[in-house]
Amino acid sequence: MTGYGRSDSTWREAPFTVEVRSVNNRFLEVGCKLPKPLAHLETLLRTTIRNHISRGSITCVLTMGMGEKDSIPVAYNERLVREYLRIAQDIQSNFRLPGEVTLNQVLTLPDLFQFTDGGTDAQAMEAHLLQEIEKAMVALRHMRIQEGENLAEDLRSRIAKMESLLNQVQVLDPQRIEHWRNKFQARVQELMGDSTLDPVRVLQEASIIADRLDITEEITRFHSHNQLFLKALNEPSNQGKKLNFILQEMGREANTLGTKCQTAEIAEIAIALKEEVETIREQVQNIE
Repeated sequence: MTGYGRSDSTWREAPFTVEVRSVNNRFLEVGCKLPKPLAHLETLLRTTIRNHISRGSITCVLTMGMGEKDSIPVAYNERLVREYLRIAQDIQSNFRLPGEVTLNQVLTLPDLFQFTDGGTDAQAMEAHLLQEIEKAMVALRHMRIQEGENLAEDLRSRIAKMESLLNQVQVLDPQRIEHWRNKFQARVQELMGDSTLDPVRVLQEASIIADRLDITEEITRFHSHNQLFLKALNEPSNQGKKLNFILQEMGREANTLGTKCQTAEIAEIAIALKEEVETIREQVQNIE
């Protein structure tokens, strides 16, 4: 299910923003984008998100600006400079290249300067991050709930449509049996010619075949599956997998109806039922 949540705050007088986006996915996938100094908090972020969400593709983006206290460097990365110069000298020696490393080149090295005291307030930063990710997740879940309510209404309307289709099958079914019996008797009469047919025997044979083509059980089970689906849809806990299982059973009943119906009218309805089941299945894959 789709959703979006955002939290805006400040940390050490710097802008601090957490954004969480969710798109449809059968499983749970979590991706995080953090500033390099905060990369060690990625596992904490993933765990927090998993405590809120069980299905979907989640992307969390943390952006942190530079505040007034962080605009003045307090130190530099001495090891970075030493390794940079060593590698430069090694390249120059191996390939006999002219040139010298200048101060200006060193000053442009990424991550050369340190703007904080390297670790102070680490626990406070972690607590602040947890507080802000919680705010963003609340907003995201609120949007997902709204989408879920809209989706539930659509699913209920589709179940109602399938109930109507099943009622049409129940109306057509007696006519189907009567039509099949008359057709069977005419065909037997044609094959036997002038021979006298025992109506009782013909009826017995027709009844045996008609029993094999009976779709009463399939219709009854389909009605039951519809009611179970609606019941599961109204339950507050995660029901995505349960709904998907019920849809599998609906699909089997629709296939059996199509196989046993023997009439174009009911076959057309069976196809319509299967189309509805597949449409619902695509939606249910994203329900949490």
